[in-house]
Amino acid sequence: MAGGEQVAARVGDAVKTAASVAGSPVATPRTGGAGHALRFPLRSLAAAVDPLRLVGLVLVVAIWQAVAAAVPPIILPSPVSVARRLATDFLDAPSLSYYGLTNPNLYGNLLYTTQNVAIAVTVGAAIGVVAGLFTARFRLLRAVIDPIMMTAGTVPILIAAPFLLIWFGVGRFSAVSLVVFYVVVILYLFAQRAAGNLNPIYEDFARTLGASQRRIVLDLLIPATVPEILGGLRIALAGAWGLEAVAELLGSQEGVGKVLEVFAGATDTEGIMACLLMLGLTAMVVDTIAGWLVRRAARWNAGLTGERS
Repeated sequence: MAGGEQVAARVGDAVKTAASVAGSPVATPRTGGAGHALRFPLRSLAAAVDPLRLVGLVLVVAIWQAVAAAVPPIILPSPVSVARRLATDFLDAPSLSYYGLTNPNLYGNLLYTTQNVAIAVTVGAAIGVVAGLFTARFRLLRAVIDPIMMTAGTVPILIAAPFLLIWFGVGRFSAVSLVVFYVVVILYLFAQRAAGNLNPIYEDFARTLGASQRRIVLDLLIPATVPEILGGLRIALAGAWGLEAVAELLGSQEGVGKVLEVFAGATDTEGIMACLLMLGLTAMVVDTIAGWLVRRAARWNAGLTGERS
């Protein structure tokens, strides 16, 4: 066994010993063949769907239908008419081309918004996590960056949006930058807090066994902070959809936000509701998948949290 692998193995043993000393047992990773993981992916994904969420969704639709029956369609269209409009305009909505939209359908604009969210969350998470972990270990760096992040976190996103539009124009870069700004702040705080919550006894035992700072970061700090960071990533992802739509509404020629602006200008309540329904369903599906992936990525932590994967 190479020297680096020996240190890594000794660090792992140290973590288990430290946990027993601290009085908190380390979860034993669950073992299972590759065939087991591939055999039941859909069952695991279905288990990630919260039944209460489905009940809440049904309740919302029922209330929506009851209110729609009591008011004119121009005020609130029924769920059936909105679903029909969504199906009609999803692949082809010629009326949108009259307003200068690049994609005269809901699908193309949803794809544009989804791409922007994916880019922004990826870039923002990378910056926020790295900055948060570094500042958790270097006090001087934390003293410099913390005030900036705390100030940025108190600035309402809608206040920052006009400045980004002025600086970067009304293209994709401006919309993505707004979401990146939000995601960086969220993931910075989560990563920093996750590193700060790590019991120092683990690092002390690792250093006692001769582990370098690099091995401590790779084999201890990063794995220990993964569950909390992924939780923060899920929260950031949930908020990114609305912020992206707002950014597109303020200035863009594509995206769900632009479609909402067009429908609002035409007083097309049915079209607005169809757009919102499409965006909400997309966000719910992505959140369900993200929740399942988070549980799979941090399933070794189930013994400490009492969760089941």
